[in-house]
Amino acid sequence: MPPPEPAPEGRSESAAWFGRPAILTQITSGVVLRGLLFVAIFSLAAVPPLDPDLWWHLANGRLIIATGSIPHVDVYSFSAAGQPWVMHEWLADLGMYGLFRLGGLPLLVGVFAAVVTASAGCLFWLLRRSGVQPAAAVVLTLIGALAGSTAWGARPQLLNVLFAGVLMIGLLRYRDGQLRSWMLPPYIWVWANLHSGFVVGVIIGGLFVAGEAIDIWRASPQAMPRPRLLSLAVAIAASIPLSVINPFGIATLLFAVGTLTSPLIQNNIQEWASPDFHSLAGLLFEGLVFLMLAGLATRRVALRSSEWVLAFALLYLAFSSQRHVPLFVLCAAPLYGRCAQALLALVASLPNASNARIARKRGSPGPAGAPRRGRVKLGGNPLLGLVNLVVLLVVGAGMVGDRAMPNLQPATEAAAISGALPVHVSDALASLGRPVRVFNYYDYGGYLVWRLFPSGGRVYIDGRVEVYGTRIFANYLQVNYVGDGWRSVIAQARPDAILLPTGHPLVRLLQQDAEWQQFSRDPVSTVFIRVGFAP
Repeated sequence: MPPPEPAPEGRSESAAWFGRPAILTQITSGVVLRGLLFVAIFSLAAVPPLDPDLWWHLANGRLIIATGSIPHVDVYSFSAAGQPWVMHEWLADLGMYGLFRLGGLPLLVGVFAAVVTASAGCLFWLLRRSGVQPAAAVVLTLIGALAGSTAWGARPQLLNVLFAGVLMIGLLRYRDGQLRSWMLPPYIWVWANLHSGFVVGVIIGGLFVAGEAIDIWRASPQAMPRPRLLSLAVAIAASIPLSVINPFGIATLLFAVGTLTSPLIQNNIQEWASPDFHSLAGLLFEGLVFLMLAGLATRRVALRSSEWVLAFALLYLAFSSQRHVPLFVLCAAPLYGRCAQALLALVASLPNASNARIARKRGSPGPAGAPRRGRVKLGGNPLLGLVNLVVLLVVGAGMVGDRAMPNLQPATEAAAISGALPVHVSDALASLGRPVRVFNYYDYGGYLVWRLFPSGGRVYIDGRVEVYGTRIFANYLQVNYVGDGWRSVIAQARPDAILLPTGHPLVRLLQQDAEWQQFSRDPVSTVFIRVGFAP
């Protein structure tokens, strides 16, 4: 093999390296834009661990490790003790507790911020596959991610969004002949053991098959081959019985259906309510809907039947509950992506049409015949690639340092938790050294489970609404809103302590009640104990 030719005279060794087209020439402005997009989403998604349900999820993982088994009845409360409990997120809870033991809350927050970022990556892929230009795909990905930001946090339901995004990609690749149908059932099985939201995945798969079947019936030239579609339908059907292979069997499937149709949950739990169109997330979701309508009005949008069916079915779910907005963002990406592209093409055609009319009037050739001058090709320049790399690293580090890193610091997280949850009051209850039955504010239940179970006490209610049922939840609401008969609810429950936000109207009433004495108080919460309970 002949020796390599020496670099030209006067050209340094580093200059020769920069002249190589391997790496630096690939770092274009588009790469920088995409990189900054995902860094920004990660930084924004690294939110403080303030989700009230986080704590009972961690308690679930701790309980499984401590006992070596998965409970099937409630053990955390005194109001619903022994009631059936479907711990449908058991595998996710186990994983969350493992991450917590490995790296504490910072690792947990970082991992779920990465889950959000990966979901955004699925959205970007779906938009680009639909023909959306890279810059427009970046903008739409950021809008879509922020539209679903009400669900951000360290919580298992974010896995539903990621799994739905991967499922959408898998279905499209299957249609292209790049995947096999047998891959779907084990995928759904894993999903079913992580969260009961797998039912949405089965629905997405069923809608996809229904839409493709419509194209076959219409004899569309783009229709999937009938045997291939039949194989996918069989795989989806097989996923349903396979999904019940979990610690709770068919109860996991029934639990999901019950949650989706429960008026109690939808009317009283904020994340199950319809989107708030006065919030930023709601306005961005609204913007995507109007984008779809405007794009369809151009009559330039051509979609497969499956894309129509998925988009409008998930739009219905998104209108009914804001926690389904991220699923709509993913499943409707082909529709609003092509709508955006149609609008951009329409806007771009207006100046060209105007120039053509002027050219015809003047009798001169149109823009297509005009010579191009003064354009400098910047692509493939290693020096420009180096500049792009520096911009990506500096700006990306600034985003992470300004937004993500503070929320990944234990001290910052502890301060945020102390400002929102009853940390000091829980310390006071734990100092009693005896089990205590606490009638608690709903949002405090999960944290109290984490702090007081198993030795320190039991709660009246927490985020597991399905365990408590209509009666207990209605009784809680009666006390929380200081409705008629709230004293009788307390008397019937016979708690040892009552823990409420310090600004709650019931605090003043309990201060005047001879049966209760204030035990501990801070700016966040106040706890009363029954007279004679404390040692």
